[in-house]
Amino acid sequence: MLRALRNKSQSFLFKIFLVLIVIGFAAWGVGDLTGNKIPPVFKSNDFEISYEQIIYDFNKSRATNTGVIDVQTAIQNGFLNNVLISNKAKLIINQEAQYLDLNVPRLILKKQISENDQFKENLNNQNVFSEKKFNTLLRNNNISENEYLENLQLQILNGKIFNHIYDIKNYSTFFSTDFYKWQNRKLDLNYIFTPYLKKINEPIDEDAKITFYNNYKNNFRIPKLRNLSYVSFKPNLLYDDIIISEEQIANSYYERISEFKTPETRNYFQVVFDTKQKAENFYKKVLNNNDFITQSKLLNFNENDVKFDKISKDDLTKNIKDKIFNIQNTGLIKPFKTNFGFHVVQINKIDKEKVQLINEVKDVIKKDLLYNSAIEKLYEKIELINDLAFSGNNLNEIIKLSEIKNLKIIKISNISKNGDVYTDFKPKKSNFNEKFLDETWKLQLNEISELLEIEENEFVLINVNNEIEEKQLSYSDAEKLVSEKLYEKLKVQNTKLKSENNFKNINSDNLNKILNLNRIENKNLSKVFNNYVINNIFKSKIGELKSIKTPTGILTFKILKENFNQKIDKKFVDQIDYEFKENMLSDIQTFYYKNFENFHKIKSNLKSLDSLVNPNQ
Repeated sequence: MLRALRNKSQSFLFKIFLVLIVIGFAAWGVGDLTGNKIPPVFKSNDFEISYEQIIYDFNKSRATNTGVIDVQTAIQNGFLNNVLISNKAKLIINQEAQYLDLNVPRLILKKQISENDQFKENLNNQNVFSEKKFNTLLRNNNISENEYLENLQLQILNGKIFNHIYDIKNYSTFFSTDFYKWQNRKLDLNYIFTPYLKKINEPIDEDAKITFYNNYKNNFRIPKLRNLSYVSFKPNLLYDDIIISEEQIANSYYERISEFKTPETRNYFQVVFDTKQKAENFYKKVLNNNDFITQSKLLNFNENDVKFDKISKDDLTKNIKDKIFNIQNTGLIKPFKTNFGFHVVQINKIDKEKVQLINEVKDVIKKDLLYNSAIEKLYEKIELINDLAFSGNNLNEIIKLSEIKNLKIIKISNISKNGDVYTDFKPKKSNFNEKFLDETWKLQLNEISELLEIEENEFVLINVNNEIEEKQLSYSDAEKLVSEKLYEKLKVQNTKLKSENNFKNINSDNLNKILNLNRIENKNLSKVFNNYVINNIFKSKIGELKSIKTPTGILTFKILKENFNQKIDKKFVDQIDYEFKENMLSDIQTFYYKNFENFHKIKSNLKSLDSLVNPNQ
């Protein structure tokens, strides 16, 4: 079924118009439940897409060869989005075609169909149109003739509307060739890695420090800071007051028994045929040759098309589930019929249901019961804590009156708006989240906040004690920071000098070597060679000694030579050219379609779908 999910978003409309709809389901209003006529989902001057059409297309999209995907799973995997995109695109194409007075004569549709190789069969050594093959292919893909004709007409209209874009006479392919060379360039190089020196014994004179301070004075400014106190209320503060009995653990175990079960799963091969005869013929061949995959490949299926692993009963519809899971042993199953056709299945592996014993999960259950009980007790205290805060009590008084053990006031000094905490004028990132920081900087001085939930089931009360204004550090205040930055700079310089001297003095045969370094997908390289380092190596010149600063040391290297596959693979160059051209044209089309939508004043009304998307609201 998961494979089916991936195969549902491949139509030309979806590929072209993916950006046309951005749906914020959570913002939609309540659907029409009054029994009145539901307004169209999309509407233009001359066309509309009804709610019923959207639901019909959505339900149809949920049908797969292994069953019908449930509504919420389909929505989460983008099926409804795809249906909306496709239908909105249809409306825009039809409205623009009407505006341009375009239509597709039936003769053209007939010609397109009759010349389509998919609908031809060999008759008297000639490939001719086969109505039988045409109808069979449509039926196998669950498409009616009218739906196919409508889709074909839309493709032709789309091509006509954008003919001026696609009809490119002069197009340079130099980019594609250069890109191919760039992508396939490989480098041979020698290198050494030198960890940063731990000590720098060079003294730094006063003039150098003052000059550095004056040149980078803005780097030695301290932003506005606040000192604050806060109290954190979490469930674990109440653990000591809670006793969990063996009876509670046992009751919870049996209530949650499904959580401790690993359902039975099966691995199997499956091919679905449109006729009983084809299924029986395939079954006999597999039975005789004992090779399901080989016989599948003869029908142009690859292994991934027919292989299903770790499938549970919940993954299948009832009629398929009953057949596959009622068989007790592995092996080939006789063909059986469902709404999807005639199935031939070979069960390869059966993993029986497993249930963990109570002693295996006892600690987990006890921990959960303890946490849940503590949450209940905490929420019983919330109203009291809020009342205490609103009544003008300070944090010490609130701690005493709340009667919660182990509560304490935590003090934070010199915290900035972005969460840096300054110690001796040096910033260090704190772990406070955005909610905490926003509340800290909204409060007035000596004002206690409302009880704020900063994480799930963690609440805080915050009090701002005082505020420190932004200031420029004087040289005397910043001297220690200046020295640290200069020593850091010296550390990098001296390590680089040492690394380059070592590289020059080591015999080239003893240097580390990399042959055929790629831009991407390199194997067995040191962690030093991250994307940043590799990109900089490829920017370097052949024969030039270069060094790159990394978080842990200096990488010094010299490119010995570059390697190209002298024979350029035209197939890959053509593929690059095709993809670049398609992406460029798609971007242009998207721009046009956004303009068409505005020009034709396309209206969208998604309210009627709210009950489908948010069934619990």
